[in-house]
Amino acid sequence: MIKQNIPFYLQEKLKDFTIESLSDLMQYDYLKVFAWLRDIYPSSSYKVLYDLYCIVSNLPLNSLDIAREKHLRQLYKKILPCYAPLKTTSIKRYLDLAYEQAELAGKQNEIPVGVVIVKDEKVIGCGYNFSKTTNLPGMHAEICAITNASRYLNSAYLSGCDLYVTIEPCLMCSGAIINSRIKRVIFGALESKTGAVVSQYQVFDNKAVNHHTQVYGPIDSVKYSKALRNFLQSKR
Repeated sequence: MIKQNIPFYLQEKLKDFTIESLSDLMQYDYLKVFAWLRDIYPSSSYKVLYDLYCIVSNLPLNSLDIAREKHLRQLYKKILPCYAPLKTTSIKRYLDLAYEQAELAGKQNEIPVGVVIVKDEKVIGCGYNFSKTTNLPGMHAEICAITNASRYLNSAYLSGCDLYVTIEPCLMCSGAIINSRIKRVIFGALESKTGAVVSQYQVFDNKAVNHHTQVYGPIDSVKYSKALRNFLQSKR
């Protein structure tokens, strides 16, 4: 059970992240926990941040002076976007759907990369590489899926949407992801030559851009790169 030094109003909310004791809470960065709470409960005030800090620092609640509270607010504003953790089952389900898109690409002699875009647990757009068929170098899986999702929402912005892609996005697609204001990118496998998330560039670590997208991955490089590996081997 959650110990009594955690305020009751926080106890139920922290259970959303399977934090049910003080020892559970101590495993996480209090700034990230506050960001998670704000993602799920947008009305959460800075008082929640102050309380979390007091709890992990073993200080009495409401004991911070104005200078310390200001410092905590500044620390929070410096961190990269940090949304509530996704369920492992959801990640697997949607990445598997993206993998099905990749397999469709391979059957059309396209480089097998697949994408699905999800909003409120509903797939609103999908796509796979379509460059060879159209003779358009920009028709990557991410671009196709973003286009389809934007048409579905009738909006140029995909705020609140998560993009699941089998292979780490390239520089072009990473820019499109940021410009479309996607909330999170979950990628299955690394792309050592052109990946712009971690491999060659770290586009999403740039705090200067006007929108920040959180990234998860690689989730399982062996599993989600299988279609691509098989395709490339067949061309040798």
